[in-house]
Amino acid sequence: MLTCEMDEIIIHGTTSKGKVFRPSDWAERLCGILSSFNKENRLSYHEWVQPIVLDKVRCVAIDPKLADINPNMFRFLMDFAADNDLRVLEYGALLQEMGIEPSQHTPPPSTQHDTPTTQQPEPHEMAVSGSQTVAAQADAPVLREIMPHETASAFAALSVLRPKLQDINSFVEQVNEIQRKQGYRLLGIFEGGMSNAVAVCGFREEMNLVSGRHIHIDDLITLPQYRRNGYGTRLLSEVQNIARLAGIAEIHIDSNVGGERTTAHRIYFQHGFEIGAYHFVCQVDLLR
Repeated sequence: MLTCEMDEIIIHGTTSKGKVFRPSDWAERLCGILSSFNKENRLSYHEWVQPIVLDKVRCVAIDPKLADINPNMFRFLMDFAADNDLRVLEYGALLQEMGIEPSQHTPPPSTQHDTPTTQQPEPHEMAVSGSQTVAAQADAPVLREIMPHETASAFAALSVLRPKLQDINSFVEQVNEIQRKQGYRLLGIFEGGMSNAVAVCGFREEMNLVSGRHIHIDDLITLPQYRRNGYGTRLLSEVQNIARLAGIAEIHIDSNVGGERTTAHRIYFQHGFEIGAYHFVCQVDLLR
């Protein structure tokens, strides 16, 4: 990956408040850390991730295929961006934000000094590539249930929501061997050509004395670079449809109260959810 494509994911070196992230070589340092994800071939990550400079701001460009190729590495990068309040968006969207037409942009320089240049395709090759891009964009995102044989496709998204998820094999085993037997189900939204879901909802049907038969949503997440597409709304609406068809009167969801959850809370309110209880947690190991 030597230049940016329109669908590549950019971790931009500015925060949501417009401050430039420090230190100045953070992008190079971050990419250097990725060598630990593949000790047998330390330079393989360069095919998918590279530090670049955009309008004098250091950034990291990520090939979206990385979410399929190395979910752990992809989650690490998304976690880094979230933890440091760095903006994450597609390169094409960033160009539009900067007021640059895609046909007018000059590929950003990589900060890697020994990167060879690539031969530019002939005009007719560019035309074919462009038509393929248009065809790919025409593929509408698909919302469907994630079945047991494809549970792994939910890992990339859920590992962003649940940082404790470190191993995809353990994740699949837990979901399929334990949680699904308890009624847990997964819905996912898949964009054209992608095997991993870009948005995921995990839910289960429950029965208890206080609420009777109801659906409880355990997990709801859209990968940062795919947000503002209404995917969370689509997933919630689908769960509501499932509840109606099953004759279930209530849907429950727990959500943390930090400021970073404000957008999620707004979506819940828009879908008819109300705050109905406090959720208490006791850390038993801390009791004396």
